[in-house]
Amino acid sequence: MKNRVALAAALLVVAQLCHGLPALQRLPKIYTTDDGIRFQVELVASGLLVPSDLAFTPAGGLIITERPGRLSLLTPTGELDELDQLYQVHARDEAGLMGMALNSVSRDQLFIYLCYSARKGMFGIENRLVKAMLGRFGLLQEEVLLSWPGHRFNNGCQLAIGPDQKLYISTGDATEGEVAQQHDSLLGKMLRLNLNGSIPADNPRPDSPIYSMGHQNLQGFDWQPSTDRLYAVERGRSGDDDSDELNLIEGGANYGWPLASHGQLQPGMVVPLLFWPKPMGPAGVVVYQGGQLPGMSTNLFITGLTGETLLRVVLDVRGQPVAQEELLKGEFGRLRAITQGPDGYLYFATSNLDGEGEPGVDGDLLLRLVPAE
Repeated sequence: MKNRVALAAALLVVAQLCHGLPALQRLPKIYTTDDGIRFQVELVASGLLVPSDLAFTPAGGLIITERPGRLSLLTPTGELDELDQLYQVHARDEAGLMGMALNSVSRDQLFIYLCYSARKGMFGIENRLVKAMLGRFGLLQEEVLLSWPGHRFNNGCQLAIGPDQKLYISTGDATEGEVAQQHDSLLGKMLRLNLNGSIPADNPRPDSPIYSMGHQNLQGFDWQPSTDRLYAVERGRSGDDDSDELNLIEGGANYGWPLASHGQLQPGMVVPLLFWPKPMGPAGVVVYQGGQLPGMSTNLFITGLTGETLLRVVLDVRGQPVAQEELLKGEFGRLRAITQGPDGYLYFATSNLDGEGEPGVDGDLLLRLVPAE
């Protein structure tokens, strides 16, 4: 009998991974891309509060970080549960609970890495990189791996485990532009660590977690699986034209801020792959590799806060952008977190409760891009 129950549970997990999380509603509008691909949007969950990051568990559930410090789980059957409330999180303006990465060590051990803002002293803010075991009822054995100065704005604080099994962390300049060019500051950088928090011996500087520098407010990033190219989006000054960027991150490279921006060329500094003539507020990026959206494989998808858009970027064989198209412009407001699900669909979330959007009665939403019926 136990074997039958176990088999039934395993088959249920496989079915959920194949078919994805249940949708609350398939929205009726059909969209068509410039090259004729038809798609729709499904509502997967509502009632969220500034979702910052999304990550699927091996069992098919979706963990969501929400800025005020809530860690939520959308179960494979569609229930939205609170995993934990991190009361040490200091949420103000752009500060709060932000990036996340999961590392499944074994069937029974799932570790979570989190990046969040916390109080330092009476009035200060610091950002913390934390590792914990994810238990049934919340976080266990929480360990601070690294901390650095934070601010109400320009924190970065996005995380991902790379194909090299290293932990990458984006940081902003905390509104102190010149620190992005300082080797003794972690601000305005891409950081790279071993999964235990130590510094990899093959970092550009073996005694430093800094992987790249010269960033203003580095946000989401993702790798192209076939080449391991690392694409990252970066937010510029609020309201400033030509300062939002898409960059190809390389170890030891300098991306110029604050000495160069707006695509300016400076000796020894890297020019962005793309910068946009109007503020877009890029937040998350995914290199899509699923088979559920034919014609979109290997495309970049970038969420836009200010631009209120899902930007599709087509890459050539050299990894260079050759076309871009705004999808869902203004349809759902500000868009922030994005990920590809194990079902091969794109999941993304609104950020209309962050103080700069127009809140809806259902809170922030989790949405899914699917082929049109």
